[in-house]
Amino acid sequence: MSEERRKVLDMLSEGKVTVEEAERLLEALQDTHRETRKGRGIGALQDTLEGLGEEIEKGLEKGLKGLEESLSGWSESEDSERDKDGKTSMRDDTFAVGDNPRLVVRGFNGRIRVHAGEPGSIRVQARLKKPRGIKYSAVQEGDLVTVEAKDQQSEGFLHGFSRQHSGANIEVTVPIATSVDLATSNGPVELQGTEGGGTVQTKNGPIRVENFKGDLNATTKNAPITVKTFSGSAELYSLNSRVSIEDAHGRFDARTTNGTIKFQGSIEPKSSNKLETTNGNIRVALDDDPSLKLTAATVNGRVRCEVPGFVASVEKRQQLKGTVGEGEAELIAKTVNGSIVIQ
Repeated sequence: MSEERRKVLDMLSEGKVTVEEAERLLEALQDTHRETRKGRGIGALQDTLEGLGEEIEKGLEKGLKGLEESLSGWSESEDSERDKDGKTSMRDDTFAVGDNPRLVVRGFNGRIRVHAGEPGSIRVQARLKKPRGIKYSAVQEGDLVTVEAKDQQSEGFLHGFSRQHSGANIEVTVPIATSVDLATSNGPVELQGTEGGGTVQTKNGPIRVENFKGDLNATTKNAPITVKTFSGSAELYSLNSRVSIEDAHGRFDARTTNGTIKFQGSIEPKSSNKLETTNGNIRVALDDDPSLKLTAATVNGRVRCEVPGFVASVEKRQQLKGTVGEGEAELIAKTVNGSIVIQ
């Protein structure tokens, strides 16, 4: 492979040019090589590459924020224009369901948003970007509705590169009692107002759960998890970002590697709870009259408990054990590089 051809493919993989721009460049490269054999050199190719210049660089988003915007930031005005060109497609399906509805959504490169509506039906609205490259389905089996958007990669020498340019934004309105299983590869996931419990997964995108009751399992790698107004049992894991829990009651297992953990709420009696991070602080604000056994430890930082009535059995700068009230629940808070405050 020539150096110029490799450079074009590198630019495509880094998102600096679109598939269409890459194809034009490769065609120009092929023409230039023909001219080279006629003794004209490669000046035309160099001019073409340099001509991309500042316009491409100005449009390039860097980091996770840019990824999220590119995956989910399709405005209505932009969608209208794209619809005219056949570059997006809207799907809208409604399914009648009974008293125990279930929803499964599998997406890629786009947002999943689920919120509570009226009982008796599940409505699925999906906006597909570059629909010819997407295999989409929304089907029902009893009270189970399954929505799937799969990438159908292009063939030829650009096989695999088209994935970053297509995607699906999926919005679903469900009865309050619906249990959910939501997963996407790249994009944010939002879940609001349901009481049937569920699982939420994304590789590169934030997770936000609000006004939720039931058992929750939420996992992401490179973005924050936010849980607000929650009642139930939660297992939350983010690899490289913060975990925030607010106005919550129940049992909690929250972990991250590089990020802070914040908790505000109350802990269910007789439950075991863990808040763990490697590089970040832990902040806990307990509501009402807490009753728990506390273990808190750090390596590089400080630990302190400011809850009235706390009785310490071990009290050091970097380690703390003790009891609040009757000690009905258990709370373990650990970090390596950070401080821990219990209030």
